[in-house]
Amino acid sequence: MAENTTKPVILIIPGSFSHASHYYVLTDKLKELGYQTFVNALPSTSRDDPEEPVSLQEDAVFFRGIIEKLADRGHDVVVLMHSYGGQVGSEAVKDVGKEERQKAGKKGGVVKLIYLTAAVLEVGSSMKSESGDPPPGLVEISETGYMRIVGVELVAKAAFSDVEFHRAVDIVRTMPKHSSLSFAGELTYPGYKYIPASYIFCENDYLVVPDAQRKYIDRIKAATGKEVDVHTLSTGHAPNLSAPDKLAEVVVGIITGTASA
Repeated sequence: MAENTTKPVILIIPGSFSHASHYYVLTDKLKELGYQTFVNALPSTSRDDPEEPVSLQEDAVFFRGIIEKLADRGHDVVVLMHSYGGQVGSEAVKDVGKEERQKAGKKGGVVKLIYLTAAVLEVGSSMKSESGDPPPGLVEISETGYMRIVGVELVAKAAFSDVEFHRAVDIVRTMPKHSSLSFAGELTYPGYKYIPASYIFCENDYLVVPDAQRKYIDRIKAATGKEVDVHTLSTGHAPNLSAPDKLAEVVVGIITGTASA
């Protein structure tokens, strides 16, 4: 049976320390609104000792592979990136934009990037060069290159400020380790410069604070020379958990051009 390719497929790239399951309610909401949606765990959160930590490039290659498979089936792809996922997505879309694929005689490809309170880095910069190592009271970095959350209640308050506190603590306690090597990886491809990008601004975010989000939006504007399509949510850092209905509506509105700012 031929796949339905009349609507773009949405691919979600999670934030750091996240399980794919943190986005399952959101994927269900997007599917209810008529959009085929996929989410996969970051390779950088999927390993532990004695395996080698994963780099940014390995994260990007993994998601680029998923995009290529969807595009080869004839799908246009919208990439929704959360937090650290913004850097992965910017890097992952090299050579898989729809325009590039069309020039190569291929079907499908990425038609839209949506940054959800996400990092937008310049070429040559990294999460580490941008923000330094995470505070030791929040995150412990092992000699083997893995980051582990140790400040459970503090992270719960910062990352999930609009989620019930006991639930937020439970979420943080189950969050996986994350490769510190990935945070040191430098961006080589500014996907936002070549593929239309929107930004979902979370005005009550205590982790990627509003000033940081504005800086990221300004970077897209500087790279493209155009005003950025920005949409605001009155949520904390993780509307995928605290307001999935509203987030899904905004995402679909961005895709269809019907979302209000």
